[in-house]
Order: sequence, then C-alpha cells, then structure tokens
Amino acid sequence: MEETKQQDVKIFNQSFIQIFMINFFVMLSFYSLTVVIGPYAVNELGESQSVAGLLVGITVIGSLVARLLSGFVMQKLKTKSILFLGAAILLLSLISYVFAKELSLLVAMRFIQGLAIGLISTVTNTVVVLVIPVERKGEGISYFSLSTVIATALGPFIALLLVNAIGYRLFFILASLIGVFVLMAIFFVHEKVVNLPKKAQHQAISLKHFIEPKAVPLAVVMLIATISYSAIQSNLTFFMSEQHMASYASFFFLIYAASIFISRPFTGVLSDRKNENFVTYPCLILLIVGFILLSQVSGPFIFIISAIFIGLGFGNLQSSIQSTIVKNAALDRVGVSTSTYFILFDLAFGVGPVLLGVIAPMIGFKALFELMSIVGVVALILYYLVHGRHVSKAL
Repeated sequence: MEETKQQDVKIFNQSFIQIFMINFFVMLSFYSLTVVIGPYAVNELGESQSVAGLLVGITVIGSLVARLLSGFVMQKLKTKSILFLGAAILLLSLISYVFAKELSLLVAMRFIQGLAIGLISTVTNTVVVLVIPVERKGEGISYFSLSTVIATALGPFIALLLVNAIGYRLFFILASLIGVFVLMAIFFVHEKVVNLPKKAQHQAISLKHFIEPKAVPLAVVMLIATISYSAIQSNLTFFMSEQHMASYASFFFLIYAASIFISRPFTGVLSDRKNENFVTYPCLILLIVGFILLSQVSGPFIFIISAIFIGLGFGNLQSSIQSTIVKNAALDRVGVSTSTYFILFDLAFGVGPVLLGVIAPMIGFKALFELMSIVGVVALILYYLVHGRHVSKAL
C-alpha cells in the first residue's frame, strides 16, 4: 500500500520537465563545444596543442567561478532572474563563436560561456529539489542528473558528426540556437515554484555565503573520486593507443552513459527506500574494480566491462552524493550546499588532468589507472569516516 502511494506521487511534473530540458541543453552546449574547440583552434586558427588545452580548460574555470558565486547570488536574487541572466550570457557567448577569429576573443568567450553554464546548472540542480516530492527525492535527483549524462554522450557525438558534415562555421551557428532555446524555455518556468526561501538580506558577507561547511566533507569525497575519473578524460585515448586499441576509446563514453541511463531508476529508488549507504558503497567499490580492470585491458571484453563498472560506479556516485548533501541541508541553504558540491566537483576536473599529466609520463598509463583504483579506495575510506558510519541502518 505504501509502495503504491509512493509511486502515485509524481516526479515528472511540468516544472521538473522544464528544468530538466533547460539543464540538458545548457550541458549539451558545454560538451558539444568542448570536443570541437581544440581541433578548431589547431586546424582553423593554427594554434598549438597546449593552447587547445587552455581553451578546453578555461570554460571549467569560468564555471568554477560562477559556482563559487552562485550560492551567494541565489540568496539575493529571484531564481528566474538568475536563469534569465545566465541564459542571456550563454546566448551572447555562443553567438560570438561565429565571429571569433582571434585567440584572445576565443579565450574570453570560453570563460564567459563557463560563467553562464556554471550559474545556470547550479541553479537548475538546486531548484529541481523544490519540484521533486520529498519522499522520492533521491529517485528524482537520479532522474534529473540524466539530463547531464545524456548531454555527455550526445554532445560530443553530434558535434563531431556535424563538424565533419557542415564545417565549423555552420556548426557554431547551429550551436547558438541552443542558447535561443534555453532563453525561451525559461519564460515558461513558474517563478513561484522555483523561488528559494531567503534569510535576512542585511547580513555581513562571510564565507558561509559561498560555501556550506556541512556539505564540505561529502563534497571532498566527490572531489577525490572525480580526480580518479579525470584520468579517463585526459589519458584514455593515449592509453588505448598504447594497447593498440585506439578505435575503442570513443566507445567508452557511450557504454559509460548507457550504464548510467539504465541503472539510475533503480539506484534512486534504493537510496529513498533504504539509505544512501546502499548506493554509495557499491558505487565506490564498482569504481575501484573498474579501474583495476581498465588497467589490465588486453581486449574488447575487459574494456567493455570496465566501462560498465566505471559508469555504474562513478555515474551513480554523483547523484548519490549530491542527493545526500541536499537531503541534509536546511531549505534556505540548499543553493549554497549544491554550489559547494559543484565547486569541488569542477575543481577536480580542473586540477586532476594537470596533476595526472605530470604523473602519467613518470609511471606510465597502466600504472596511472592502477593508481586511480587506490584513489578510489581513499574515497571509500573517507566516505565511511565522514558520513557512512553515521547513517542509521534501514529497517
């Protein structure tokens, strides 16, 4: 009876779908342009590989800056006003790609695009909590995070397909239409539904306006796990080439995304009906085993299994940690708590490739992925210490 009642509480309401679509298209703009901008800089502008890396990373830095400020901004401005601001900035940055012929302009607009993406995605990941039924919060956040997962898989695939078919200029024109869609979609969002409660407006500015201390321990767990995953984004292609399996590298992300897409409905329900430990511990273990298998790749079978394990592990760990942080936050601190989570998440993607780029030549790619399994063990132990052992057992 209780299970039937829970299923009757609707997750996919109008506001949820609107926010889902806004987040999906914002992240689609990020992932599609990320895979295109490097080759564009090298092939069309004649820049070096190091400059191409800068153009990829500068958007993450912009996103990190926006996330740092977004918690404070959400305490001061109406949610819909922030979304409009972010969408306007995103649209202008996307249109600028069509006219960008100089490196300085390209760097500036990549940073500005990062600001817009960081601001909008932090807001959408925060306010979606308000439109998800309380008793299905974990399941709802799991479904919502698919908006990013799908963009992760479709963005690079569609972008590379279009660039090869129509060239960079026409692709940039089409990409700018994403910004138009996002701006238009925000008009239909119900302002009262997405407004967050605010405390007194005349408080002295402090670190708590930007960071939620209670969210930091779990966010650090996510930071450590994300550093391990960043090794895949920055080194998988080189490693697979070394194993004479370069053609398989691009399939990793499709298998990864499919694993998350299939498993999310189950992991979200499990978290709600039991508790977060029933999801987070298996995810960390799967991540560790996935890296061990990846480091020992010698053929397609082990490669596919490792991609599935890492997808199930890291992909579901993101939603589990995020929903746990949100669940433990006071309603007026949800925005800052979500911002704190994403600040450390982005920081890992910014620092990880740089740090691992120094380590990889010293120890080799095989040893690097073995090392990442140890990093996963560190994340597992830390989770137990800061949170897991304090969670009461489900009946």
